Amino acid sequence: MSIHEKLFQLEKSNHPFVLATIVNISGSVPGKIGFKMITESNGKTTGTIGGGALEVKVKEESLKRLTSNESGTKEYLLSDKEFYPGDNTEVICMSCNGKVWIYYEVHGSLPAVYIFGGGHVGNALLKLLAPLGYHRILIDNRVEFASFEKNPDASEIINEDYFKYAGEFIPLPNPYFVLLTQGHKFDYVILKALYERKIDHKYIGVISSKSKAADMMTRLQNELGTGIDTSKLFMPIGLKLGGNTAAEIALCIAAEMQSIRYGKEEYLLKENYISLNHRVVNK
Repeated sequence: MSIHEKLFQLEKSNHPFVLATIVNISGSVPGKIGFKMITESNGKTTGTIGGGALEVKVKEESLKRLTSNESGTKEYLLSDKEFYPGDNTEVICMSCNGKVWIYYEVHGSLPAVYIFGGGHVGNALLKLLAPLGYHRILIDNRVEFASFEKNPDASEIINEDYFKYAGEFIPLPNPYFVLLTQGHKFDYVILKALYERKIDHKYIGVISSKSKAADMMTRLQNELGTGIDTSKLFMPIGLKLGGNTAAEIALCIAAEMQSIRYGKEEYLLKENYISLNHRVVNK
C-alpha cells in the first residue's frame, strides 16, 4: 500500500495519525526533501524519512504530538560531536553531520456523529456538518437512501436494520447521535437501545413533536426506570431558531450540536425546555 493510499484509508476511517515530512535539509542526511512517514496512534509507521536513529526520533515526536495535538516544524542536527542546539533543535548522535527539518502534521480523530435516517433533514444535516469537522456516519434501513449518490456528504454509509445495528455496533468515543428516521417507532427503538447498552455519548437528539417527545420519555422511563440520565438528550431536536424546511431544521440541529461541542450550553436557553428528569422537551 502506498503512503497516499494509507493516508486516504486513515482519514476515511477517522483514525488519528501524524504525517512527518522532510521540508528542508543541509549537508549529509539519510533522507531527501519530500520524504514522508505516517505514525499511527498504536505506533505503526508507513513510509520513511531515511531510517536510522532519525526515524526513531521522528516516531517518538509524532506520538507526543498526537497527545498534544500540535502541528509544527522541528530541526534535527545529525552529529556525533558535542553541540549546544537552540530551543527547537535536537541533536541526534549520527555521523552524517547534516541538518534536517521535519514538519509534523497532526490529524486527530474528528468527533463522530451517527445520523439515523437519510431523508430530507438527514441529507441537509450531512451537508451542513461536512465543513464543520465531524466524522459523519449515516445509517438507513432503506437501500435508496443508504447511498453516496443520495447522500454524498456522508463519511460512511451503513445500510442495515435499525434495531440490529443499534444493538450491536461499537461506537467511536464520545459520539453524537441524531435520530431522524422515517417513523417514531424506529426512533424509539434506537433510543432505547442506546440507553439499554449504557453507551456513553455527548449528545442524543430526536426529531419529534412536543407530544411525541413526552410520550417517548414516559415510555423510556417506564421501561428502563426513572434513574436513567437524560441530561444529554434533546427532543424535540434543535435550537428554536425558526423555520420548517429541511435546511432550516438541519441548521437548528447543527447549532445545538455546536453548542454542546464547544461547551456553550448556557446559550441553550433553559426557558425553552420542559424538565422531565433534566432538560428533554422543548416548550
